[in-house]
Amino acid sequence: MNEVLAIVGGLLLVLGLASTVLRRLLLSNVLVALAAGALLGPAGLGVTDPASWTGDSRRLLEEVTRITLAVSLMAAGLQLARRDLRELAGRTLLVLGIGMTGMWLATALGAWALLGLPVWTALLLGAILAPTDPVVASTLVTGRLPEANVPRRLRALLTKESGANDGLALPLVALCGLMATRPAGDALGTWAVEAARSVGVALALGIVVGLGAGRVTEAAIRRRDIEQPGLLALGLALALLVLGAARLAGGSGLLAVFVAALAFSAMVEERVREELDRVQESVATVLILPLFMLLGAMLPWAGWRQLGWAGAGFAAWALLLRRPPAIAAALAGSGLRAGERAWLAWFGPVGAAAIFYAVHSERYGLPAQDRLFAAATLVVCASVLAHSITATPGVRWLGGRRVAPLLRHPVRGEPDDGGPSRG
Repeated sequence: MNEVLAIVGGLLLVLGLASTVLRRLLLSNVLVALAAGALLGPAGLGVTDPASWTGDSRRLLEEVTRITLAVSLMAAGLQLARRDLRELAGRTLLVLGIGMTGMWLATALGAWALLGLPVWTALLLGAILAPTDPVVASTLVTGRLPEANVPRRLRALLTKESGANDGLALPLVALCGLMATRPAGDALGTWAVEAARSVGVALALGIVVGLGAGRVTEAAIRRRDIEQPGLLALGLALALLVLGAARLAGGSGLLAVFVAALAFSAMVEERVREELDRVQESVATVLILPLFMLLGAMLPWAGWRQLGWAGAGFAAWALLLRRPPAIAAALAGSGLRAGERAWLAWFGPVGAAAIFYAVHSERYGLPAQDRLFAAATLVVCASVLAHSITATPGVRWLGGRRVAPLLRHPVRGEPDDGGPSRG
């Protein structure tokens, strides 16, 4: 375990000092961490082996992913100001309703046609891969380059989507897992109860705790009862509190954390939200690297070989046909420009959320579970690679497309939405 601490610490140091260089080389922290884990894992140099740390490395992966997602979702919620919540409500509903459903069904179709999975097992894999990942997506919306080239409304929309559909994927995963393993009548009855409880508890708990924490924080600031270190730890504390409480109450912890973050963000002053956002983003960045190093060390190479060319075809299908058609259809009448819709249609990465649900789905006991895990991790790795190397060119392309029309046809009263400046 000591070698893991040394490796993670060294990697954090190197990536922190070379972040600008990596972006110039079209690399991301997530991609470097994934590659480092694969290189140092049992299939590479054999420096570290997660199977030797615990009797169940998959459970370790699930818990590490759950905590990392919770911290990332809190960071995502804190990025959104009150105006973002009001202005993007309609587009978010379109992306979650039409977009997420389309991504689920399109991925399931590919799993059925290319991998030969039974219908409900294919739908389960589609549900596992449906969420847009907040961990990888955060690299597309934070930092100087995205903030200078990507309009604020697009960054906020991607953040809201990735935060909400992570938790909303749980009922889909549960429905498909139960239908694949139980008689239809029994499965639907059990699912209806579980889905209502998981979503209902998450919404209620998230709203109550988030609003309450925001109100208490504002009161403590006014009375000067809270010092700076305590204030900056609030985001992490709130994420862990809600994640644990939601699980104890039988709700979706990930959805509860994001709802709590939105409620908290709406209650506190803008300067407090921005300060907490910076801290939470840094904490999330620190947790992302160990997660993807762990995944890299646990990659199912033998399972990938068994999938063969069908697996490679499915990964390509998931990249090209999972998101672009669904999001293009969802945002067709949204008022966004064609270039903005194209950017959103491509940049919806698959990552930590898919890892979490791939391991979470093992509780249903499907015979094809190892095949599901292999297919899911293959798509995650393909997405991390593709979206990492296209992130910088894509951001610059979007910045170039939106500046020229504004210069030629300036719009009176156009709000400052994070576009590039021309001094």
